[in-house]
Amino acid sequence: MEENELLAIEVDNFGNYVLSRKIALGLSNEAFAKLTDVSGGDISKIINKKKKSVSLHSFYKIAVLSGDTIENVIQAVYTHRNLELKTGEKIEERSNFGIFMRDEVEVEGKNGFDFILNRTGIDKKRLTDIYYNTGAPEPYELILIEKATGRETGELMKKFVTKYPIKKKGD
Repeated sequence: MEENELLAIEVDNFGNYVLSRKIALGLSNEAFAKLTDVSGGDISKIINKKKKSVSLHSFYKIAVLSGDTIENVIQAVYTHRNLELKTGEKIEERSNFGIFMRDEVEVEGKNGFDFILNRTGIDKKRLTDIYYNTGAPEPYELILIEKATGRETGELMKKFVTKYPIKKKGD
């Protein structure tokens, strides 16, 4: 399945999940938006499946602030993705400069780009985009990175969303 088809399934599943949470809590779109700290417009777009992808911030805030668990949202949204880590992949050899960067810049040579690339199965171009360009990580990508680095589910999401909040108009 192509990436755009996978994203469309995720948008659909997330919209259904958000609608079911909102109904289960007996809240209007605006009340649910206030509870989850996600704008009413975004809640409407999510429920009406008008988004291009699932926002990491929305995924995390809706899961946690609506009283659910990230694991439950993962099961609802990523029914079609394999979130198991790869094993036995050979890490690509680095140049001298690459070795220098690994030894001097990365955390004691652990959890570097190549490790994440090989353990998660995230496409190299995509990983490069989120590491070095303007791409934003999708929730499933951070879930895989959390698994690869032995983190608790939602740990890196919480840190990322807290450290880099979405700026609201007027802030």
